[in-house]
Amino acid sequence: MKVKTINKVIKKKMEDWLSTITDEVLTIEVRENILLSGGSIASMLLKEDINDFDIYIQDHSVLLKLAKHYAKFNDLTVLDGNNREHYLGLLPPEENYTDMPYGNTSFMAVMYKSLHPGQVKLQIDGAGIAIANEDIEEQKAKGKKYFPIFYSQNAISLSDDIQIVLRFSGTAEQIHESFDFIHATNYWTYKDGLVTNIRALESLLTKELRYQGSKYPLTSVIRMKKFITRQWTINAGEILKMLFQISDLDLKNPVILEEQLIGVDIAYFSQLINIIRDTKPEKLTNSYLVQLIDKVFNNFDGDE
Repeated sequence: MKVKTINKVIKKKMEDWLSTITDEVLTIEVRENILLSGGSIASMLLKEDINDFDIYIQDHSVLLKLAKHYAKFNDLTVLDGNNREHYLGLLPPEENYTDMPYGNTSFMAVMYKSLHPGQVKLQIDGAGIAIANEDIEEQKAKGKKYFPIFYSQNAISLSDDIQIVLRFSGTAEQIHESFDFIHATNYWTYKDGLVTNIRALESLLTKELRYQGSKYPLTSVIRMKKFITRQWTINAGEILKMLFQISDLDLKNPVILEEQLIGVDIAYFSQLINIIRDTKPEKLTNSYLVQLIDKVFNNFDGDE
């Protein structure tokens, strides 16, 4: 697809979505701060079907307002990463230790400790909550568009293929620091239109995964499977980069494990984390975790 066409498609989609936000001031603020990036642009450049449009908001305060706008549909609490210290102060003294074993802390303590500046998070336990199917069908029958159909801690999924990403805000450079594969770093804004970079285009042209480093390397390893099934390739050096970063992580700490799985909203990961939450820290040996993973994952279709 040509750049001109991509610009036209994205702008039409954004205008269609923005027209459904009832708060006029918020609509203006969101329009000025939209940064669309990720797989949708890659799909259009490769002339493939678009899964959804990932929307990032550059200004943290606007992201916070947008999250609250959609969270109110299900009475969800929105957490502001810039207020992490305030939330920690609400915890009982015995839970307010950053190095405390996970098994001795509550769910709320884990939520608060995993917050980062610039992040917005929904106060949800597990993988997320979906609006009931009958509600979705009822709203569609009424002709409604862009209403919430699924919430996770880190994103809000709307009908009509829109996903609002909550876990990052900032400039394109700041947001892309947390992206793993370079091909997804082209982006679009109202001000600049489609902005591409040579390395991303080369990766797309050759369908070769190139790992640029990420805050979430465990997610990257899991995501790699998806691309390989789509005939992408990756060399051993790129995989080694991920493994080096993973080696610095204490994945037996469920706080870290849950944070590392931030981009994988799949039921079996949620179930695994919930089981580990209820496990005494001294029991989390390698052999126990291997048995637990086998038990959990054998109950699910890995491609669901």
